Amino acid sequence: MSNHALAINKGQPRRGSCLRRWLLISLALFSAAALAGCDPGQPAASGAGSTTSPAQSPADTSTTSGAGTTAGTGTCVTSAAKGSCGPYRYPAISDGQNPDATIGQNVWNPIPGWSQTLNATSPGNWHATANMPDGNTAVVSYPDTGQEIAWVNGAPPPLSSYTAIYSSFSEKMNETSRTDAEAAYDIWLNNWNNEVMIQVDFSALRPRCSAASTATFGGSGGVPVQTWNLCTYGSEIIWQLDDRNERSGSVNILAMLTWLVRHRYLPQRSGLTDLSYGFEICSTGGRPETFTVSRLTFTAR
Repeated sequence: MSNHALAINKGQPRRGSCLRRWLLISLALFSAAALAGCDPGQPAASGAGSTTSPAQSPADTSTTSGAGTTAGTGTCVTSAAKGSCGPYRYPAISDGQNPDATIGQNVWNPIPGWSQTLNATSPGNWHATANMPDGNTAVVSYPDTGQEIAWVNGAPPPLSSYTAIYSSFSEKMNETSRTDAEAAYDIWLNNWNNEVMIQVDFSALRPRCSAASTATFGGSGGVPVQTWNLCTYGSEIIWQLDDRNERSGSVNILAMLTWLVRHRYLPQRSGLTDLSYGFEICSTGGRPETFTVSRLTFTAR
């Protein structure tokens, strides 16, 4: 077993959940909280109830897949706020790695009137049907595929120890004119102390943030050359595609993180803690809406 095989979760609240890596780890997940536009301080009024009253979770109807489940062998369903599916086993995760890819509901900011149900067969084939109050501008949930990074010598592996981290995705939000949501990667570094989001698809109500800088990435690993805007929202760092949406594509995660280190947005010896991909959901206009991931890959070496 490689020295990357031990995962350490230090207990930090998170929106995602684990990438272990050694040599080439290619997580082929086929079949399919940056708050720019979602103000975390302004939940919508819910009509009959106060927004300050305790939010009530739907009944827990979770059915988790269990440790080491082989992807595609069954369907996991959960409506619990903290419900999750997995961990899943993939033949493409080699060299003694433990099966740690999971899919989470991650309703981390429940408000009165929320509901969400996750249906999953693998980390690259799942959907969440959410019903969030109309007009709400706070992120309520981040249903996602997530992987924590195995620590090395008691710390997150440094970015400098990687030669590549690529990912590709396909998703569909089925948005309406009242949807406030976005599809994005949520990346944590330095033992949950630094957060970077890569936002790729925005609903009509999601405003773009004001760019502090721009950069171009791509041209290797099958990633197209694209221009990205860099924004900050408090301590959160945000990459956004330049004035367009992309529901199917690929990104060079390592290049984007290395740029941030080089330009001092991240500490010089930053280490990778967690990789996730999913949807930040604020509002579905008060009606059910299905958010689908039909393809997701992570390749690290």
